[in-house]
Amino acid sequence: MNKHSVFVAGKHFVLLSDDKDEYVQNLAKEVGDTINSISLQNPTLDRRSAAILCALDYADDKYKEIERAKRLTEKAQPLIAQADRQSKKLRELQKKLEEQQEIIERLTTAKKNLEEVLAAKMREAEQKGSEKPAEPVNVLADSGKNKKGYTPTRQISLFDDEKH
Repeated sequence: MNKHSVFVAGKHFVLLSDDKDEYVQNLAKEVGDTINSISLQNPTLDRRSAAILCALDYADDKYKEIERAKRLTEKAQPLIAQADRQSKKLRELQKKLEEQQEIIERLTTAKKNLEEVLAAKMREAEQKGSEKPAEPVNVLADSGKNKKGYTPTRQISLFDDEKH
């Protein structure tokens, strides 16, 4: 605790406070100015009565501000609850986005791997001198064939010249 020496309405006081001296001096000045203002408006009042009226004025202000703070808190509660709901929804959407990004990465990797396998098979077929395989079909682009479990097949005829 710090000791603060202040003058209020011509009287000296020593106050104990953890607040900074500048803050305490400003409070003392404001109270002194309010007492002086009340005294000037009511010249018949003594300093003690002016101080009591000053204290009543500050108490009135305090209670009005407490009530105002309560009303503002009550108004803020629905907004806070809405913000909490929106925050929860945002976290859920972020999680879904991350899951979708992982799926896209896996599909991109799988597509790249399939393209590499297809290119290797085409090179192998060219090296063997067999006829060039048909151009690959983009299975992913063909929405009718993009079904779970679909595997492209090659039809073989019994009348082909190649031996099976």
